[in-house]
Amino acid sequence: MRKYILFFLCFIFVSALQADISKEFDFLHSASFSFRNSIPYIRVLVKSYENGTTIENIKSFECGEKEINARSLTFSVTDFTPAIIKYRIAFQELAQNELKTHAEKSKLWSLKTGMETEVFVHGAIFSINRSTIDNREYFIVSKELFDKDKSEKLLSKFREMFPDYSIVSIPVHEANAKSKIKVETDDGKKYNCPDLLLIHPKSGFMANGDVYPDGRNYYLAPSAASKAELVIEDSVENILQRILPGEMFLSAPLETLKAQAVAARTDIFMQLGKRHVSEIWHICSEVHCQKVIWNGKIDKKFVQAVKETEGEVLLFNGSHVARAPYCSSAGGRTEDIRNVWFTAEKPYLTGVWDGDEPLRLDLSKEADLKKFLESDYGEDNIKMNKRHRWKIEFTQEKIDELLNSHKKIGKLREIKALQRGVSGRIYKAEFVGTLSSLVVYGELNIRKLLDNLYSSAFLVHKEDRNWIFEGAGWGHGVGMSQMGAVSLGKKGRDFRFILKRYYPKTDISKIY
Repeated sequence: MRKYILFFLCFIFVSALQADISKEFDFLHSASFSFRNSIPYIRVLVKSYENGTTIENIKSFECGEKEINARSLTFSVTDFTPAIIKYRIAFQELAQNELKTHAEKSKLWSLKTGMETEVFVHGAIFSINRSTIDNREYFIVSKELFDKDKSEKLLSKFREMFPDYSIVSIPVHEANAKSKIKVETDDGKKYNCPDLLLIHPKSGFMANGDVYPDGRNYYLAPSAASKAELVIEDSVENILQRILPGEMFLSAPLETLKAQAVAARTDIFMQLGKRHVSEIWHICSEVHCQKVIWNGKIDKKFVQAVKETEGEVLLFNGSHVARAPYCSSAGGRTEDIRNVWFTAEKPYLTGVWDGDEPLRLDLSKEADLKKFLESDYGEDNIKMNKRHRWKIEFTQEKIDELLNSHKKIGKLREIKALQRGVSGRIYKAEFVGTLSSLVVYGELNIRKLLDNLYSSAFLVHKEDRNWIFEGAGWGHGVGMSQMGAVSLGKKGRDFRFILKRYYPKTDISKIY
C-alpha cells in the first residue's frame, strides 16, 4: 500500500539572526505533504464514522499492498492499539531576540519549578518549490516527558503558580497507532487490512449518506476500537475555498475576502507539523484548526478570492511564517499579542489604530478609554458591525451568580482593571466581594467569567442594582479586524493594504 507520508522536502537554513547562537537549534523535523503541479496537498480530518459504516460510489481501495476494485465497502476496526504520545510542559515561548539568553531563562525556570528544563524547537523549515519557509517557535520546556494524566495535573499546578504566563503542553509522538480494518465489499468479499485504507472515489462519493467532493483521495484511519476517521487529501487551495465561507460572509468586498484567504493560508503553513502530531492529518475541520465547510457548493466569489491569491502567505524577516490571527471586530484599536495570550512578543502583532489617522489617546488609561468609547473611531462603524460599540447590563443577582460559581466572593462591590493593553482590553482584573476577592488573568478568562462578554475593552459602573458594561469590539483584538477589513474593502483598498495595516512588518510572498 502507498504510504500516507508521501513526499517531503526539508532543508536546513541558518538565518543571519540565528548564526550567532548555538547550533543546537539546527536540526531536522519531519512533517509530510505531497505536491501536484507544484501545489502542496495536505490531509484534513473530515468526520468520524462508527463501525458498520458503508462507503459508497468508489472506484477502488488499497488494502496493504493490494488495490481492490469495488463500488462500495463496509468497514469495522479491530485490534486497535492507540498511538503513544508523551507531553512536555512549556513554560515560556521565546521571541527570536531572546534566544541568545535562552540558557539563563532556562535556568531561571528550573529554579522556579524545581524541574530540569531545556529549549524545545516546535516546527520546521520547509522548502516548497524554490521558496523556503520557517514555522519554528522556541519554548522553554520540561526536559522530562509525561503521560497525559500527569501532564494535565502539572498544567493545572503551574498555571495556578504562574497565571501571567502561557503554560501549555506540547505533544511528542513516540509510536504510531496500530489496528486492523475488516472490509466487506459490495460483491460480498471480505478483507483484513492493516492500519488504514486509501480510497479512490468516484463522483458523488458518500460515507453513511454524507456526500463529499470527488477527484481526491480519502483515507480511513482508525482512531478507536469502534470507529475510524475519514481524511481527505486535497490541495491547500481547494481546502481554502471551503474554509473561507466559515470565516467571512459572502457580502464582504472581494479584496476583503482575498485578505482573509491569505491569512487563512498563512495559518495552515504556520501549523504544519505542530498539531495532530500522532495522526495522518495535518489539520482538522473544526475551529481548533480552521472550520472547513464540506457540504454544498462553494460560491464563485470565494473561489475567486482564493485563486487570485494562490500560494500567497505572510512572511516575517523573509522566511518566517507569521502568525495571522483575526477577530470579528477590534473596535478601532488592535491589541498586542503578548497582552492577550501571554506569549512571546511578535513585532508584527502589536496594537495598531484601525483608522486613517491615529488618535492621541492612551487606551490603557480609563480617562482616554472613555473618550474613545464615546467616539465612532475605526472600522467606520459600518451597519453590519453590531459590536463596534456596545452596552451590556447585569443585575446584582446575575453578576453575583456568575462570579460565585468560580469562587465564593459574596456580593460584588467593585471591579478593578489592574492591567490594560494598548486597545483598552483588560488582561488582569480584580473582582472585590463582601467575602473575598478574585483576581483573573487573561482577557478570554475575564470575558468567560462575565457570561462570554464581547470584549474586555470595557468600562463598568453601577446604577442602582445594575452593573453597566460599555465596551468596544468583539473578540481578542489581535491581528486583523474582520469588520475593519470589510470597511477598508468598501473604501476600495486592496488586500495588500488591508494585510499591511493589521500585520505590519510582514510581507506577502508567493511560495508556489
